[in-house]
Amino acid sequence: MRAQLGNDIALKAYREGRLPFPDGSIIVALHWKRVASDEDNKVFGFQQAFVPGAPVNMQVILKDSQKYAASGGWGFGDFKDGKASDQALHEKCYSCHIPAKATDYVYTHYAPFK
Repeated sequence: MRAQLGNDIALKAYREGRLPFPDGSIIVALHWKRVASDEDNKVFGFQQAFVPGAPVNMQVILKDSQKYAASGGWGFGDFKDGKASDQALHEKCYSCHIPAKATDYVYTHYAPFK
């Protein structure tokens, strides 16, 4: 299971449909293992409902077009158990984001609450 969060700069750019994201944008992805929930199944009548379980990791991207020019203007971070993953993992992040170049290397789309 996952959730994406952004700071005020990133959210303003999302709301305005502004690309590329401005410097100072921060987007965070939180990931958990999914756990089957018999309790939710009973309440909602689902065939199989899931709830967040143990945390997997937290991924962070920070836009600084000068400092991170070699990686599309984004700095990447990954954290597990509150500790930064090794630099080798961080350096692999950009290559995974290249297919999202048209959206400034960001996969997440803004989904406003109505």
